[in-house]
Amino acid sequence: MSNPSVLVIDDQIQSVAVLLQYFRGQSVNVMVALNGLDGINKARSGQVNIILLDVSMPEMSGYDVCRALKSDPITRQIPVIFLSGNSSVEHKLEGFASGGVDYICKPFSSKEVLARVFVHFKYGKLPDQTNNLVGIYTPLNQSVSRESSRDNKILASAIEILASPDLQWEGTIQLAHQLGVNEKKLIEIFKNQFGMTVNDYHITQRLENARERLASSKTQIQIIAIEAGYQNASDFARAFRGRYGLGPREYRQACAKAGLVGAPEEA
Repeated sequence: MSNPSVLVIDDQIQSVAVLLQYFRGQSVNVMVALNGLDGINKARSGQVNIILLDVSMPEMSGYDVCRALKSDPITRQIPVIFLSGNSSVEHKLEGFASGGVDYICKPFSSKEVLARVFVHFKYGKLPDQTNNLVGIYTPLNQSVSRESSRDNKILASAIEILASPDLQWEGTIQLAHQLGVNEKKLIEIFKNQFGMTVNDYHITQRLENARERLASSKTQIQIIAIEAGYQNASDFARAFRGRYGLGPREYRQACAKAGLVGAPEEA
């Protein structure tokens, strides 16, 4: 199974170098484009799974590039994560309105970038009989020890369980028990791979599922909040804003502006 591919589109060599450093030693193929037009052409190759796109570029801004990608049937489904030094709500709104799935503000950390990239990878069921796990970062060109192989299998199983729409989340202890490992070990595995706890990963995943629902349906926000595990809509809105920098309603309005939602939210 081939490794997933990330396309970095950024005209700043220094920023590209930092991102390349982040992905060094990971099971990810990285492609680079130093301008928007080259990025669009590379995205059309059919070998790109996710795009990291700088906002401020000459000739074509990141927003223009994203709009072009989303108007092309070949590249429309590729998730685009914006990278920007501007954290204003207006810029985030424009990013989501142009079709981006996430917006990371500079300066960012390697763990943040890797965690965000992983959440947005779109693949089928993770294989459970191989060490080459899709979307799971394992060192390249190194023999995998029995311990790391076991950790990868535990991680793959945990991710499949957490991705189940029927999951009744009862906490890390219960998940560890289901996987046949102790809680400390499970937390260690997630910390090593993603730089976050199991609970943080689960929350991030729930919010990402909610984001997709907001972008692609007219379901009431209250219902989406409940489906995401929040009984209180204000708690959901607070968590969503903390993750994406916009409230659920603002995000949906940005998606509607981009033509991603067929109708406004039902009353």
